[in-house]
Amino acid sequence: MKSNRIMPFLFVGAVFVVIGVLVGLTARVFPTQGSAEAVSVDSLFNFMLAIAVVVFLIVEGGIIYSIIRFRRRPGDETDGAPIHGNTALEITWTAIPAVIVVVLSILSYQVFVGTQTATDDMLVIKVRGQQFQWSFQYPMPPDPDPAVTEELRAKIQTYMVNADLWVPIGRRVKAEITSQDVLHAFYVPEFRVKQDAIPGRVTETYFTPTQALDAWVLCAELCGVNHAGMSQINKVFVRDQAEYDQFINDLYAKAKSLANDPRAPEVGKELIAQKYPCGTCHVINELGTKGNVGPALNGIGSRAEGHAANGEGLFGGTDAAAYIRGSIVKPNGYLVAGYSGGLMPQNYGDPNVMPEDDLEAIVNYLLTLKDQ
Repeated sequence: MKSNRIMPFLFVGAVFVVIGVLVGLTARVFPTQGSAEAVSVDSLFNFMLAIAVVVFLIVEGGIIYSIIRFRRRPGDETDGAPIHGNTALEITWTAIPAVIVVVLSILSYQVFVGTQTATDDMLVIKVRGQQFQWSFQYPMPPDPDPAVTEELRAKIQTYMVNADLWVPIGRRVKAEITSQDVLHAFYVPEFRVKQDAIPGRVTETYFTPTQALDAWVLCAELCGVNHAGMSQINKVFVRDQAEYDQFINDLYAKAKSLANDPRAPEVGKELIAQKYPCGTCHVINELGTKGNVGPALNGIGSRAEGHAANGEGLFGGTDAAAYIRGSIVKPNGYLVAGYSGGLMPQNYGDPNVMPEDDLEAIVNYLLTLKDQ
């Protein structure tokens, strides 16, 4: 092509590049940058977006130009020109994308490594996904009380669980993630972290909160009938170190109390509110839960007495506690009319999933829910 014909194309290409750069510099696609990692992730994304905009404009612009420039004229019945190809052009449009892919691969790897780096003083929080709720287990603070034996500390640790994610500003956090049932994906958009929760495995992700904020922990993996509701259950609270320490101390005091009487009804109430996802599928007015996947549990203590006395279902007899216990560990044994089986977790009879103390505490709490 002659230079006077090339110049317009170079000018248009330069304009496309400028537009792409402006889009990359000004795009605000994601929510608040709530972590140090969010800055590098957003920068990489905006760089990729700028390249995508330039490529889009060149391709679509070329298509539109070709449609107009080489359209069939009225009365033109001739064949098109016998153009075989252009080796230089083909090498160019192969080499440029190859270079772009290599550059993006290097940058992506650098960002990934930067977001997955551990530190000596990082805070480790265990994250458990379940249908349909997240729960978070926190490390215990030091306790000088000599009465707190190692055995008691181990029991207290099992109650250091909360349904909300609390993290301090400026401290590196390592989330150790697993699932007790199906695939989930731990996702906090403000932190720019998303990591699969896989049954039987522990996966990891890291983030460093940089500012106080309230957000949601989302599930980014279709995990069942109430997947959508799972993203409006668990809050994220990023606070300064003093507020985080106060939360941990309060949680420890409550956990210590629960460990001293692990089967009390109040323990069961706390477990349903913080550790197990009963409220995401069942209505319990006392706890303010609004799940509608399964039958309401209001008055379940009275109904269990009636069912047991009548010898109904798989669990029969006259023991209301046995009826509720059996309905938890074998949820398909007796189904309330209008509800199908297979929706409730089938593994609560496994002590590794629901320890016996937790099961008995929940049963004892549900027995207190009498008809008003």
